[in-house]
Parts: sequence; C-alpha cells; structure tokens
Amino acid sequence: MAVRGRRILLSFIGFIVFVGVDAFKLHAHASPGSGNITDLASAKAKILLSQPQAPGNASSSGEKAAKEAQRLRTANDMQKGKDQRLPANGTQNETQSQEGASSFGFNVSKMSVSEFWEPYMWVVAALVAVFAVSFELCHRRLADVDLTATPDCGAEHHEHQMLHLFKGIVPLVRPFYFGDERHTAWAYLAAISVLGVIDLVLGLIIMVWSKEFWDTIEKKNISRFFPLILDLCLLAFSKIILSTYGQYIGMMLSIRWRRSMTQWLLTKWLKDKCFYALQLDGKGDVPDNPDQRIQEDARLFVEQTMSLGTGFVTAATHLLSRLPMLLLLSPSYAFGWFYCPGWLLYITLLYSGVGAIVAHFVGQKLISINFGLQKYEAGFRYDIVQIRDNAESIALYGSEPCEEQRLQGKFAWIERVWWMMMCYTKRLGFFVSFYYQTSSIFPYLVLAPNYFRGQITLGTMFMLFDVLWAVKSGFDWFLGSYSELTGYRATVDRLSNFTQAMEKRSGAKCEVKRLPAGTHKAAAVVSGLNVQLPAKVDQRQLWRDANLEVKPGEFVLLSAPEGTGKSCFFRAMAGIWPHASGEVYLPAKTLFLPQKSYIPQGTLKQAVAYPSCATEFTDEDVQAALEAVRLTTLEGRQLQDEANWAMLLSGGEQQRLAIARVLLRKPAALFLDEATSALGAEGALEVFQLLRQPKSLPEGSVVITVSHDVELLKPVHDAHYTYDAESASWKLE
Repeated sequence: MAVRGRRILLSFIGFIVFVGVDAFKLHAHASPGSGNITDLASAKAKILLSQPQAPGNASSSGEKAAKEAQRLRTANDMQKGKDQRLPANGTQNETQSQEGASSFGFNVSKMSVSEFWEPYMWVVAALVAVFAVSFELCHRRLADVDLTATPDCGAEHHEHQMLHLFKGIVPLVRPFYFGDERHTAWAYLAAISVLGVIDLVLGLIIMVWSKEFWDTIEKKNISRFFPLILDLCLLAFSKIILSTYGQYIGMMLSIRWRRSMTQWLLTKWLKDKCFYALQLDGKGDVPDNPDQRIQEDARLFVEQTMSLGTGFVTAATHLLSRLPMLLLLSPSYAFGWFYCPGWLLYITLLYSGVGAIVAHFVGQKLISINFGLQKYEAGFRYDIVQIRDNAESIALYGSEPCEEQRLQGKFAWIERVWWMMMCYTKRLGFFVSFYYQTSSIFPYLVLAPNYFRGQITLGTMFMLFDVLWAVKSGFDWFLGSYSELTGYRATVDRLSNFTQAMEKRSGAKCEVKRLPAGTHKAAAVVSGLNVQLPAKVDQRQLWRDANLEVKPGEFVLLSAPEGTGKSCFFRAMAGIWPHASGEVYLPAKTLFLPQKSYIPQGTLKQAVAYPSCATEFTDEDVQAALEAVRLTTLEGRQLQDEANWAMLLSGGEQQRLAIARVLLRKPAALFLDEATSALGAEGALEVFQLLRQPKSLPEGSVVITVSHDVELLKPVHDAHYTYDAESASWKLE
C-alpha cells in the first residue's frame, strides 16, 4: 500500500513538472522579442480594420482605427524624444543595468507578473487544488493502524476553553519566584529585562534609521548612504551581543528553575508516603506515570513557560512602545478617503482579534490530543522499563513474542493519537497560513492609497510598515503561538493534576495512631487495629480490633492462611496503609523488611547501607556486615564497585543482603515479612541464630516474623500467634 501510494505521488509530481515545462516553452514561443508603441498601434489598427463591420459603421470604424494609430504614434515619438534628452550618466547607467540584466539571457528590467505568470496562475492553482483533493482521498490509506478507534485521553481534568488557557500556571510558578530562591529568580529576570529594554531601544533606533535610509534612497543622496550603513553595522553588532547573552542568561535561569521545581515536586511526592498512597488509589482520575511528570513535564513546563513568556513580553513591549508612534504617524484619512484619527490601530486590533478567535475555534481540540499523546508516550516508555526490570522472568518464560505484540499494541495507540494531531494541526495550519499570507500584504493594502495620494512619503510609509508590523505582531502573539500553547496547556494540566492529587492524598493519612514512648512497658503494642481492603477491590474487613503485645527481647512468630492480610497488618503497623485505624506503639528505631527488598543501583556500599546514605557507615562496618551474613558471591568485590545488584544477586542472596542492613542499623524492633522465604531451611535458621547473637541487635530488641514455615521457625521464636477467623484477630497458641 505504501509503495503504491509513493508511485501515485511520483506520477502526479511528474505530471506537474511536464505541464510546467510545456507551459514555459509555449510562453517562450509566444512572447515578442522586441517592439514599441508604433508596432502595437499598427497591430491594433489592423485588427480594427480587419473586423467585419456593418455597412453603416464601416467608415466610422476606419476613422476610429486611424485616429487610434495616430495617437499611439504620437505617444511613441514623445517617448523617444524624452529618451534622447536623458543625461549622459543616466543613459550610461541604464545601458549598464540593461546589459547586466540580460547577461544570463533574461532581461530582468522587462520581467513582470502580467507577462510571464498571469497566463499560468490559474493552471497552477488548479493543479494544486487537484493535488490537495487527491491527497485527502488517498493519504489515510498509508496509515497502518485502525484510525476509527477513539483514543482514551484519560479521566483527568484538562482545560480547553479560551479564557482558561492560562489557568493553573501561577501555583506552579509560585514556589520558585516566591519561595526560598526568589532572590536568585528575580535577579535573573532583572538581568534579562535590562537586556531586553536595551534591545527594545535599539529596535526603535533601527526603525528611525529605516525611515532615513529609505528617504535617502528615494532622494539618491549617496553622501548619507554609507554613513547610514556604518550606523547599521554598529547597531547590528550591539544587538548580536545583547541577544546572545540574553539567551545565555535565560538558559542559566532555566536550569535553576528546573532544579527548584524538580526538588519541589520530589518533596511533595515523597512526603508522608504520598507516592505509595497514589499507587494504592484505583480511581480513574489518579495521575499516571509520576516519573514522566517529574522529569519530562517539569522540563517542558520550564522551557515552554520561558519561551512563551519571553515571546509575550517581547510582543507586549513592542506593542506598547509602537502604539504611540502608530497613533502619531497614522494618516488622518483612512485609506486616503475619510477622516478617522488612529484608524490603523482600530483595523489592526479588529483583524488580529478575529484571527485569534477563529484559531482557537479551529485548534482547541489539540489541547486534549496533546494531553493524550503525552499519556500514551509515558505509558509506552513505562512498559519498556518494565521489561528491563523483569528481564530474567521474561527470558525464562520465553515471552518475547508476547511482549513484542503488547508493545506494538501500545505504540499503535500513539500512532492513532499522532494521526489525530496531524489532522487538527493541518486544519489549524490552513487557517494560520491563510492568515499570515493575507497579513503579509495587509500593510500595503491599507497604506498604499495614502501614498499614491501623496499624503505620506516613501520613508514614512516604510516606517509605518515597521510600526504597523510590530503592533500587529503584538496582537498576533496569541495566534502565532497557539500551536505551542496547546502543548503547553496539556503540560500544565498534567502537572496541575499531579500536584492536586498529591495535596489530596497528603491529607488522607493513615488513621492508625502512634502512641508516644513510655505509654506501655512492652516493646511493641498493637491495640484495636482495624484493617480493610481499598474500595477498588472489595472493601473487605481483614482485621477487626486486633491486639498484639511483644515483650522486650522477645521473638514472635505470626502465621495465617493466604489472603487473610498478614502483609496489610504489617503495613498498618508501619503507618503506610491508609485503610486502617487503631493504636500502635513502636520504638523510635524500627525497621520493616519486606519479602523482596529494594536494592538501588550504584555502589555496593550504598546497596548495603540503604535506606541510609553510604556516608553514615564506615567501610569496615559494611564489610563486617557482609561477612557476617556470608554473602560469598560478593567476595572480592570492592565497596565502590557499581552494578545493578538486583540483577546480579539471586533471591536468597538479596535477602541475605537485607539482613546485612539490619546488622548495620541495629533496630530496636525488627519486622520480617517473609524475609527468609527465599533461603533454604539451613539458611533461614542461620539468619535467626545470627540475630540472637548479643552484638547483632541492641539489648531488649524484639523481632516479629510473618512466615508460612511454622514448623521450621517456631523453635527459634519465643511466642507463636495464629489468625482467628471468627474474631479476625490474633490468638496466642
């Protein structure tokens, strides 16, 4: 299908080239090589005389033809007399220009649109129209995806009304410009503003220079020509320096702003376990892919805000600085006909206002399309990362074809959304191109009557061109930036939804009350704990008024059937499960170990020291902890070696590394959630024997273990609690 489409396009292009060459040859044979007014008169007279006439009108027609020929001959003689009276230098210059113009076989001085292009403009327009219709009829066949499916842009809120395009920007800007780094931010803005003001003044000087330059050209005043050229060189040199350093300082501001915004988003995301609460929430309006919003959307927001902000400020300053000049220099008579002071401003404002409204009406759908495109792009990238993180399981399953098909399906949605964006961008492009094509002749159309009537000079007209174009560019900022604004609006919506979701979840903390130290004599206490599943599952009650008391120095084993919520019980005790209530007392230094511990990429020392920083422990302490857990795989490795340790270590070795973290942190209360399930029986018993050694944990420390290996681990624990289905609580055996 794609090959056939390319053949159709190539054949169509060849047809256009053939018609163009044939038309050019036809014009070359038909155009006169030379001639004057007398030849035209003779030809016209012959045509008039050769036309059949009625008997009563024959004599009158002959007289008219003779009079017309005589008139044109007289005009030709007068023209020849004027040419003979030209000064010598004028004749020499004209001869030189004609020789130079015809040096390549074309007499440029005699070229005109009416003679060369007008006969073929209708042909070209017709061919372009045929191409457009043909392309619209067949180009969708080149798409290899089903374009009838409607992409899901998500249930998140996104603005599309014209008056709300800039809603939500201030809360995202406030932390940097009114926070701890406000002095630095405003200093950068002040420097950029000063350079911008100087550049604006230079622009006004160039505008005045333009008037004097064109007046000099009109008067042929060569004594002022070269000094004006020198002035222009100095002005250009100054503008180059200012624009370069303005851009450089803008980049300094950009990276500073992005660092501040990234830190702000990370703090909100990690505060109060908000990242975990967002993952548990199953509502459709929960923002997806926080990694993309923190990394990609934050970068786009800063860059687009600076780009659009700089463009808006530049347009506004040029508009405000040129408005008085436009009002003062504007001719008193509109189009040279009727008196209307300031008419140029009114017509420019009306023209640009209508253009902005129509542009928004045509392209507003691009906001939701850009929002959906970013959503699908982020989802596709996340799925690829998932394959990397689960490479071993995928390789063992041999599920590469399944993963490839799944990723191709994900990318097909990206392609669908892209085609939607193409269609709406094309519609907007049609209008914007039409608008700017008409805008290019707008100054000439409105000022030409005044110039031809002698109401303004050539220099004044060119100066008004600059002023009118600057004012109109200011009014056209919205229309010219609309395509970028749609993507910017989508970025703002994604970040706004993300920050609002974090603020909402930060208030919905776990309702489990942490009792202060000294409340109980026991080392760990759970009182009246209620745990249930979230609403997205079935909101089933897992634990009802559960109680647990652990004495100092005691090792406690908890066992329960699958699906009873043992891990949820631990999460509620840790204060990260939002669907729980009750009271819990734990020592200040408490550590929870899940079944599969997270191991960050980086140095080996950081992998062992986690969740603390590597600098909090000496190399000797880290090495001693690794030797104590007998992690033989890492023998000979340096602590500064970097690798993906989660990929290098087996499940049992990862659990041994987690126990090494326990020996480093020495918690007063240790909770193990199937933390030895990947070890063999001998390895599991070895771990608990190590934990019971005097120097492994502080004196009086408690260990609470959740495990299915009751027969194996019961001898190494002091107490054993089982799940009571009737009371949905723990029962001591």
